[in-house]
Amino acid sequence: MFRAKEMKRVRIIVLKSKVDAVIMDLHEAGVVDIRKSSYEGLEDGRPLASFEELSTELMKLRSALGLMEATAGKKPEKEPELIPGARALSESRGLAAEVKLKELNRECNALAERLKTLENDGATATKLSAFKNVDFSRLSTRTLAFKAGELPPAKAAALSEKLEKLGGQLVQEAEAQVALILYENNKAEKVETALSDAGFTELPLPYGMTTPSETLKRISAEAGIAKGQLEASRSKMAELSRANIAKVRSLIRSLEAEAERAEIAARFASSRSIYVIEGWSKADDGPKLGAIVQKHGDAAMMEDVKYGHKEMPPTVLDNPKIVEPLEFITKSYSMPNYYEFDPTIAYFIVLPIVYGMMVGDVFYGLFSILFSLWLLGKFKKGDLLHSVARIWLYCGIPSVLFGFVFDEYGGMSHFHLMEYIKDWTGIALLNAPLYTGFHRMEDALTLIGITTIIGSIHLAAGFIIGAYNEWGHERKHAYAKLSWLGAEIGLIVTLLPYLNVVFPQLAGIPAVLAIPGGIIFLVSAAGLAVFEGIVGIAELPSLLSNILSYARIAALGIVGVAIAEIVNDYVMPLPEAGILAIVLVPIFLGLHAANCLLAMFEALIQGGRLNLVEFKSKFLHGGGDMFVPFALHSNKD
Repeated sequence: MFRAKEMKRVRIIVLKSKVDAVIMDLHEAGVVDIRKSSYEGLEDGRPLASFEELSTELMKLRSALGLMEATAGKKPEKEPELIPGARALSESRGLAAEVKLKELNRECNALAERLKTLENDGATATKLSAFKNVDFSRLSTRTLAFKAGELPPAKAAALSEKLEKLGGQLVQEAEAQVALILYENNKAEKVETALSDAGFTELPLPYGMTTPSETLKRISAEAGIAKGQLEASRSKMAELSRANIAKVRSLIRSLEAEAERAEIAARFASSRSIYVIEGWSKADDGPKLGAIVQKHGDAAMMEDVKYGHKEMPPTVLDNPKIVEPLEFITKSYSMPNYYEFDPTIAYFIVLPIVYGMMVGDVFYGLFSILFSLWLLGKFKKGDLLHSVARIWLYCGIPSVLFGFVFDEYGGMSHFHLMEYIKDWTGIALLNAPLYTGFHRMEDALTLIGITTIIGSIHLAAGFIIGAYNEWGHERKHAYAKLSWLGAEIGLIVTLLPYLNVVFPQLAGIPAVLAIPGGIIFLVSAAGLAVFEGIVGIAELPSLLSNILSYARIAALGIVGVAIAEIVNDYVMPLPEAGILAIVLVPIFLGLHAANCLLAMFEALIQGGRLNLVEFKSKFLHGGGDMFVPFALHSNKD
């Protein structure tokens, strides 16, 4: 729970003739994180001979699956079946549906391209409809040529004049954009220059263009035929896809497993007759791994490999299920290495307390719980928001408890709430307050003092954990952490007699206490100079700022109370408001909901910051290596 799961390094030596079977058993068991091994006198491994063909078949199947999902849908109806490797490879080689599907796809692409061409031809023919009686197929002769295109009407007169000098003719309806140019073949070059100067854009005529109306009829007929053919081909593709998509998914899953098994051999060391496999496994998986190796008799053997502190086993977090939602924080912000304290359990304890102190309202805490339950119903386990919702759920409980301590119920005391109910119902539920809560607005300085004490304890715990982490590895670093702890204690003891100006409760503390406090601080600072050098001394001022950072717990809580009280003062529905009270109800509830959501987000972010920046940095180096076992995964993993 406080440490990662115990790991052991294993070495498996297996005959090459049996390596396929051993790899398959290890893959199905999923208990070894296989690492690259290298030994003097042994060659580096390479993928098994089947890897190249498996990769080729997978590329073919994935291409086919892409076509199938485009017509049959991407969501599989059931988990793909795992087919034995040799049979999966044989079935993939003989998959006729893949070839037929590609033929149909090429046919569909050709028809779609044909329809696009017909659409463009139809647009051109429509533009030329102004020349409805012109048969374009008869315009060209041995001596005459023509061009049809778009011409700005403003330039038509000047172009017409140039064409007449060249023996050509411009035909264009008034204010029309389309023009027809007739000219002699031997003047083509000069005509081209004149057209270019006038901004003439030639239209590519449809193949076999006659009159615009006849051409449009022909295009419409051809487009109708092409659309029918395209629909028929797509229907065949959809039918073929639905019939074969489950098989293709199963083949892909099966061949991917085979490809992983073939590729993993590149991590082995090898000789002519053996492979050497090395990796990490969880200590409690030892009997399972041993049974796998023993299954292969004399063809395989396993041994544990000793490792020192210089080698870093992978990290497997080991927390109770109730704590697991907070593991995403640990994994996302510097995974602890194998030898370090796992901070997840500390987050689980401290974050809800800090959150509860910030929100600190019975109704807001209940809203936090209900909101988190709604989110849990919306998001599946494994989603980030599912974990965040679980954290909100945990944090909502202390928010309610601190709400009782602070006597806050939507910005009202319990007696104020009972009086409000009495105003509406006439029923007196209480004649006097049941208790006097700790009012954050009135006792702000005391609250700041309490939060800084919490911060001091939290940081001290971080230093102690840091010393514990380093004690068995780098004793010098452990002494440095203890020096930081001493500096914190010395600083607090030194300042205590002088805090009575802000905190009258400390008035009885004698000023002489500052002397031993100062000595402790100076001795600890000297220790930092020895164990961390000038860097440690330069960072000493940050210690006070770290402690004072916890004052944000009080500050954010007070802001939330102030906003809640303002809402109650200005928009609370009261009986004397009459019909206006009904109008104020949604505004009143909406403002409180907004204040609550703001408090929830701020409390989660700031509480997380205090854990991740101030606390975690005191003991965690991070850089842990994730445990990634060689395992057969389903689509649900």
